[in-house]
Amino acid sequence: YRDYLIRAFNDDIGFNQLVREHLAGDLLPQARIHPQAETCENLIGPMFYHLGEHRHGSSLMFNGIHQEMVNNKIDAFSKAFLATTVACARCHDHKLEAVSQRDYYALAAVFTTPRWTARVVDAPHKHEAAIARLKALRQVMQTQLAALWRDVTWSPDELEAAVGDVSKQKPSIDEVAYPIVRLLQCETDKVVAWHDLRSAWQSTRDKRREANASFTTLADFRDGKIPAGWVIEGAGMEHGYVDDATPLVALEGDAIVARFLPRGYHTHALSSKLPGALRMPPEHIVPGKIVSVRLAGGEFGGYLVMDDHAFQNETIYFATNVEPQWKSFNDAALKNGVQQVTVEFATAPLNPNFPPRTGLAKGLKYQDFGYDKRSWLSITGIVSHDTAGTPQAELSAFAPLYDDVSPNSERAVWDYVAAWLRGPVERWCSGKSSDGDDAILNWLLIQKLLPNQAPLGSPLARSLAEYRQAESTISFPRSAISMDERETTRMSYPLNVRGNVDSIGASVPPDFLKMFAERNGVAASRGSGRLELAESLVDPEHPLTARVYVNRVWQWIFGTGLVATPDDFGRLGDRPSHPELLDWLARQFVREGWSTKQLIRRLVLSETFRQSGMVNDLARERDPANRLLHHYPTRRLEAEAIRDSLLAVAGRLDPQLYGRPIFPPRAVEDSPKRLFSGPLDGHGRRSIYLQMSIMAPPQFLVGFNLPDLKLPSGHRDVTNVPSQALVMLNDPFVTAMARYWAKNLLNEMHTSVDERLHDMFVRAFGREPSERELKRWRGALDEFAGSATSDRRQDEDAWATLAHALFNTKEFIYYR
Repeated sequence: YRDYLIRAFNDDIGFNQLVREHLAGDLLPQARIHPQAETCENLIGPMFYHLGEHRHGSSLMFNGIHQEMVNNKIDAFSKAFLATTVACARCHDHKLEAVSQRDYYALAAVFTTPRWTARVVDAPHKHEAAIARLKALRQVMQTQLAALWRDVTWSPDELEAAVGDVSKQKPSIDEVAYPIVRLLQCETDKVVAWHDLRSAWQSTRDKRREANASFTTLADFRDGKIPAGWVIEGAGMEHGYVDDATPLVALEGDAIVARFLPRGYHTHALSSKLPGALRMPPEHIVPGKIVSVRLAGGEFGGYLVMDDHAFQNETIYFATNVEPQWKSFNDAALKNGVQQVTVEFATAPLNPNFPPRTGLAKGLKYQDFGYDKRSWLSITGIVSHDTAGTPQAELSAFAPLYDDVSPNSERAVWDYVAAWLRGPVERWCSGKSSDGDDAILNWLLIQKLLPNQAPLGSPLARSLAEYRQAESTISFPRSAISMDERETTRMSYPLNVRGNVDSIGASVPPDFLKMFAERNGVAASRGSGRLELAESLVDPEHPLTARVYVNRVWQWIFGTGLVATPDDFGRLGDRPSHPELLDWLARQFVREGWSTKQLIRRLVLSETFRQSGMVNDLARERDPANRLLHHYPTRRLEAEAIRDSLLAVAGRLDPQLYGRPIFPPRAVEDSPKRLFSGPLDGHGRRSIYLQMSIMAPPQFLVGFNLPDLKLPSGHRDVTNVPSQALVMLNDPFVTAMARYWAKNLLNEMHTSVDERLHDMFVRAFGREPSERELKRWRGALDEFAGSATSDRRQDEDAWATLAHALFNTKEFIYYR
């Protein structure tokens, strides 16, 4: 989102396009944005904050927490774009504005129709070339392996040696080794033993087929299709479909093939860096009372049960099984007839609750923040049913061993076994693998009955090296909590009588405020109406959007907007100080393509902006609040700017753009909430990179009026209280920056104390000192150094104290 901020100011994208992309697009960010975005104060913050972060516990079941989430979105949306308070209509018709309770729930329907979830925010087709190369190399390697395996055979002695000591082995009837071990354990007639195995196989298969008749197959992936209404996300799923016994190329070690994959979707089929998710429709829409999914996964691939968009729900499971297993999901009872439960199967980057609070992800270390996980997921079957249980394997891998054959000697028995094991290899070499072949091929790999190392310098070795090199060029994905409107049904939202979630009134379909009736197509939309809502907002004739935004930009530049209440243009809001100017600026803004850059240029080149901060008595008497702007207002820096100024002046500021968030320093950590303590100076990163949490925001910033992260804030409070002076005097961060600055000063070539003081003034205040100031600060340095007779220029403690004193001047934290 910082990228979009920069693009908007550089005019690569206009404000109107920002609105379209983020309000109406598939990616409607819910704010893992950062600081100013979460406080609604920078360029794009007002748009995004209505999707602010909410962490909550287990099943919401359409309770008050869910309603609070919706309320927050409506509140911030209406204030950010319309400067109109709509949230109070949650319980009753607005008493002062033309906003009804029905309007509130119509907007709630707009925002709850789409699915709230994680989406990939990388550029589309970012790894298209690498993926195409990996597919081609996999096919080349399959041809090369076929030449290596085509003539491989095994004698009974080799099979016995591969199996090992069979005296104590008790494989199940589902295991490939079962017939081999049982034949080896038989010390009498192996022909009779073979017939017994065949009878047991046939009997078990018939019983399982009968039991499986109660299941309705939603997907066995023979045609590669996802069930209707289900949605996939990420390149791992988009390119993850494979046929029977597709080789999974080993990405490290001497092995060529890690294993063979069964038919279905495997996010790691090409690379475990590729993200993937499969999203089930609401449970009550899927046929049957129970849905079962055949699932495998690793490195924190798993599923999340989401109640009413509760993407932080703690009904979370991480798969650790390489072999697929069935997982069942029972329909939840609908509360008030409206609660929806969905299930998301996702790799770590697309799991909106990853990493969860500590303790919910086994194997995730205390301070492991979930970055760069080679997370993977396999889905190879989906069924629905009305009674408990899951489908059982029908032992199809053993059919070629027992069907239409009847050995009459021990040699024939072993010939049949060898032919049975050779069959999948031959079919695979011919590109004609069938159901169950992957299990036998995997067993042969594990028992080292198939060569799985490339001869040094061979074409196969070169192909393997090239595959691994191509895979290494794929970067780990980036994702954001977003909205997805694919395969969603237009949803009405029940009006809560007097705001009570348990007192359900009529259902309200998606719509916009009635005050804008016939000026938008939200109600007529086939979807949620977000696109139509966005288009109406950026219509040049919309009476509010441009004015609200222009007023915010004016506020950022002059400290106070032309309308002093940027979130409220209504009856309780302030009247414009210059209404004609606001109208003219809004019209010009639209004419110039909604260009923020042009708007800022116009404002900062004006005589109003170029005034001094000096105030005469007459002006103070006639306009004490400076609403007519007879001087440029003196302003205290915002909390983030104060911190960044300390870093910059001390020489510690890291100018690098982008990167991961940094934990702020904390006196007490809270592991379950993942509130850990970071470095005192945040590695020198700007404040925009500090991690924000509504549970424990950075205390240094809070001391200087960081807004409440739970609420939209169009204008920050500005207080002047003793605690702020104490922060600048005693906070370890401030003293550390003073010490850092002093060390840098001692390393710089200054010919005299006055020269160094001169440079400090320029760096701290942006101006040169007067002779009087030089004299006073020179005296302060002498006082800080005490009676020591050493060279003042090399007294680090004295210079650190002096730097600390400069930090504590009003001029340092005020802009004039």
